[in-house]
Amino acid sequence: MKRHCLSTMYGVGLVRIAPGTLGSAVAVLLAYPILMLPFGYVWLALGAVLFTILGTVNAAKFMRDRNTSHDPSEIVIDELIGQWFTYAVWYGWLLTMAGNAATAERLLSELATSPLYLALGFVLFRIFDILKPWPISWADRRIKGGFGVMFDDILAAIPAGTLLYVAYIFSPLLTGDLPSQP
Repeated sequence: MKRHCLSTMYGVGLVRIAPGTLGSAVAVLLAYPILMLPFGYVWLALGAVLFTILGTVNAAKFMRDRNTSHDPSEIVIDELIGQWFTYAVWYGWLLTMAGNAATAERLLSELATSPLYLALGFVLFRIFDILKPWPISWADRRIKGGFGVMFDDILAAIPAGTLLYVAYIFSPLLTGDLPSQP
């Protein structure tokens, strides 16, 4: 079991009830201190890439040892990378739409550790990961092995992060914090 520590996120995936949701929750908790760092969003994105590579290899070993070709529920490292990529996609949108680096850096430093956006990103990722609309469902059925375990979560992160950005754009309408008229 020791060799499967990364795949199960050190035992998180061995919990019997909702291991994927618990894995995503742990991923949010791990993301928080990273996002507190200067350029934390960059470190988070790099971590997501690194754990995708390591997770692919470890998930393949786990599946080979269990003699299965489909994503076992005990593997939850994919939830970590999916959750982190959700935030990376959101930050990518913020950077792209900010217009300049100074505005982007100000936005990112203010929003990076917002509990509201971290929680909403968690919920959005879980919705896409559980419901698996097309093409996520296609990838889940067709792409096998360790990379297949990771890939459907990467795909789920794209709409989740995009909708998180949309929520950010429309949040003044929901909170009533509309800019004053000149």
